[in-house]
Amino acid sequence: MNLSIIDLLSGWGVSFMLVLARVSAMIYAFPFFGSPAITMRVRIAFTLVVSFMLLPLVGVEGLGFDWNLGRLALSIGRELAVGLIVGFGTKFMFEAFSVAGTFAGRQMGFAMAELVDPITSAPQSMVGQFWALVAILLFLAVDGHHFLIRLLMQNFQLVPLDTGMLQPASGRMLIAGSNEMFRLALRLAAPAMILALMMDVGVGVLTRAMPRLQVFFVALPLKLVVGVFALVVSLQLFQALFSVMYNEFQEYVATLLATVRG
Repeated sequence: MNLSIIDLLSGWGVSFMLVLARVSAMIYAFPFFGSPAITMRVRIAFTLVVSFMLLPLVGVEGLGFDWNLGRLALSIGRELAVGLIVGFGTKFMFEAFSVAGTFAGRQMGFAMAELVDPITSAPQSMVGQFWALVAILLFLAVDGHHFLIRLLMQNFQLVPLDTGMLQPASGRMLIAGSNEMFRLALRLAAPAMILALMMDVGVGVLTRAMPRLQVFFVALPLKLVVGVFALVVSLQLFQALFSVMYNEFQEYVATLLATVRG
């Protein structure tokens, strides 16, 4: 079949718009690529560069040339949905560290020390923000950012353009990921929470034995010392567990991506 230059240009134009829609949605939802700490100009430039680089790999095969405005809008919406589902699926592990730090921080007496998280631009406990940054550093140490970049390319091989479908399995996987996030957060925060609880029980027993003891002046500094000790111990714990968590993270993202395949 002989195609005119206009048909070829329109085909590549449609392909670029669909690629740009999925890539922009994924980068927006990625853990640190979509951080508000990165300026909008840099994110737009990075998205355009990645889309142009992926365009020759994706091509126009299977798209056809009988496009109209309605079909184009529907396809762009589909690509945005696929990109957001996959992108948000990559955030659960990092949110688990943040939630775990919030749990532990409240138990250790750091609930009043809230900071603005540079990743989400929302108020967050000091311990939660610290553990979230530790998770990002560990993720970069194991070349996790390379995995995200490979995901930008490989997702088009598993789910070609205009073939993604929103299925109930995708929703179930997201719900399962959020449930696993809270379970992981409790496991990560459990040592610090148990240590702080044991200290509270000890202070309570000491208060019963010495009624005139000024609990506030004794418990608060002691709680801060225990909290700092728990933070130091948590770094060793995270290093030991992160490799297993990273492997589970990769398997979850691959399974989630398979659920949107048409």
